[in-house]
Amino acid sequence: MASRNAENRRQSPTASPAIAWRAAMTQHAESQDVPTDAFDAIVRDLQTLRIEAGDVPYAEIVRRIGKLRELCGVDAVAERPARTTVYDAFRLGRTRINAELVGEIVQALGCSPEEAKTWERRCLQARLDQAAAKRQASAAPQPSPAAPTVHIVSTLGQENTAPSRRRIYILLSACLILNLAGFWLVDAAGLRLYLDMIGTALAAIACGPWAGVLVGLATNIIGLSITDSSAAAFGLVNMTGALVWGYGAKLIKRNSALPKYVLLNVVVAVACSVVSSIILVLLFGGMTGHASETTMQSILASTSSLGLAVFEANLMYSLVDKLLTGFIVIALLGLVKQWIRVPVYEHVSEHALDSLNRAYRLTKTGFGSLRAHQGRALG
Repeated sequence: MASRNAENRRQSPTASPAIAWRAAMTQHAESQDVPTDAFDAIVRDLQTLRIEAGDVPYAEIVRRIGKLRELCGVDAVAERPARTTVYDAFRLGRTRINAELVGEIVQALGCSPEEAKTWERRCLQARLDQAAAKRQASAAPQPSPAAPTVHIVSTLGQENTAPSRRRIYILLSACLILNLAGFWLVDAAGLRLYLDMIGTALAAIACGPWAGVLVGLATNIIGLSITDSSAAAFGLVNMTGALVWGYGAKLIKRNSALPKYVLLNVVVAVACSVVSSIILVLLFGGMTGHASETTMQSILASTSSLGLAVFEANLMYSLVDKLLTGFIVIALLGLVKQWIRVPVYEHVSEHALDSLNRAYRLTKTGFGSLRAHQGRALG
């Protein structure tokens, strides 16, 4: 089967010419011994190749592989691999790798069939080296037991070295500044939104829920100097948002990531409105001087329940505020993606691109059908 697929790829038309660095990489792979961690090295080169090819979406890679297989005469049922299978080929920490799939991926990214065969040989050599390394490790004499070495790993998935710690500190400091800037803007301009949880959401999604809690609490404590003593009481709202954003983002997977992310922000809005309404009613009689309270008073005029009026007004503005916050955070994660890898950003952006591609294809198909229909009518 492998030889037949290789022969089919030799007969298929080549993709666009590969760029210069690929030839150098190919020569290096053929002339050097593959290291024992070669799977990660192959994955990193695949990631680089994908970026150099124009940051090609995974769904587009799947489509191109399906086209290549179709040209090779593969059965229509097996034309396209699963998108998750292609995505996993770009994931570090793999213990096995599919050489044929890697060959198809690099062809989809612009390599020639000859270059693809070099990638396949590299994958096979890596598997052989891994097996040899395991045999040597099992044959070597076992050292005497010693105290285990503890490696502290940051929440960002990187080694906890000084540079990675600095990045975390810089990001959390920037998140705090974002919150305080929103806090000040709302107070100075009398806006009906809140805008004081952008940094909380960013920290919770990028660094974990408790990092978001830290940023949220710091925001409300420092906020005492911007507004009045009521700011401290609403630290519980910031904490609630951080926990829901942080833990909720961990649950979002690749399938339908964009709708799930929108739903997450809606859940944050509801949770924060519940907590905020309780604080407003029990501690402040429903009012702290926020601009949104004019809406609350209008609702209160038509109902006898202060708690219901406070909750309805709070939820109305909180939904807009948290949805706006959520998409600002996605944009900010796109700016720092070279620093920090956040899975939810990759899932949401990939799903958004897939949706745009589908909409474009449907629109193009619709216009094509309309023009064909008009042509038949005129004919």
